[in-house]
Amino acid sequence: MPPLRGAPIVSAVVSRPPPAQTPASAPVADDGLDTTINTCYGIEVFEETDPYMEIAEHAAILFANGQYDVARSTLESVIQNNGDQGAVKLWLMLFDLLRVRNDRNAFDALSLDFASICELSPPSWQEDAKPAPGNKAQKVAGVAVLQGAVTSEDDVFDDLRQALSKGEPRTLDMSRLAGIDSAASGLLAKMLHQARRRDLAWGLGGGTEILARRFSARLIAGQTRDENMWLLVLELLQFLGLEAQFEEKAVDYAVTFEVSPPAWEPPRAKPAVKKEEEETTFGGLVLDAPMTSTLEGEILQGKLDSIACQLAPGSECRLDFSRIQRLDFVSAGALATLLKEANCKQITIMHPNRMVAELLRVMGIDKIAHIELARH
Repeated sequence: MPPLRGAPIVSAVVSRPPPAQTPASAPVADDGLDTTINTCYGIEVFEETDPYMEIAEHAAILFANGQYDVARSTLESVIQNNGDQGAVKLWLMLFDLLRVRNDRNAFDALSLDFASICELSPPSWQEDAKPAPGNKAQKVAGVAVLQGAVTSEDDVFDDLRQALSKGEPRTLDMSRLAGIDSAASGLLAKMLHQARRRDLAWGLGGGTEILARRFSARLIAGQTRDENMWLLVLELLQFLGLEAQFEEKAVDYAVTFEVSPPAWEPPRAKPAVKKEEEETTFGGLVLDAPMTSTLEGEILQGKLDSIACQLAPGSECRLDFSRIQRLDFVSAGALATLLKEANCKQITIMHPNRMVAELLRVMGIDKIAHIELARH
């Protein structure tokens, strides 16, 4: 495609309507004047869409479907020797595509072309962010750490199974938990229930009450979804000794799933959370501050449980997309639906790569959430 410059073209086609048909019985006045010129003209206005926007959308959809090479060639065919201001967006999308594909040589070559043709500073190559050593949870005897986006395949469940079989004490540290999928929620609820029934010395680390409140706020009576999260919240409230909150949520659970409500069981031991730990902070965040969910890799087939658990109605939420490489089309559609139904006060999607960001725009997610692009 040759470079296109200038504002969108607006063309107008003016058509003169045909002369009005008069009944055969009515005489036609012939006064020598062409009265049809005074009739209303039909004016059709065609506004050509931005061709760069169409290319960006096409490339983003190809990328979302895993057609990396086709998406790359689509962008390269348009930006070749093209320094038009409107094409800069396509250059930046290609930079992010090469970064995701870990093609450093092509990235460097593109940087030279970008600086020469567009006369702008190219973005810098950035390695995938690694967690700082100080932020990595250290393994401590008797402590089971749930961190990041937890699934039922997480190693922490192997440790909890062993503790259950041997009757060993455990303290669950969930201060770094960013998300937990439905299967993991059900598994954790079952393990907590077994430990409580067997009167094992299991406890919850500081900040768990804040986490339980956030999870609970997502569960709306009458919405029959994610039953495992309901069960997990009820178990957490049992462990924390919060009877009033438990009774209220148990009734909501019974109404929602049309079952008998679970009964409150007085704790056999004092709740593990100390008074001084019951602060209004969770993982370094103030309770009323926006919750940040960090995700990574590829999100495929609409698996958004780790995002859903952070969307508390009426609250602000930040979704960190900086380490997401690809979001497929199915997941983008599911995300749009999820965000619409979340009833959050404000949602911010932070630092998606430009291929993902363009897909979010195609799906209309930019109308639901604020998308904050990273600076190159």
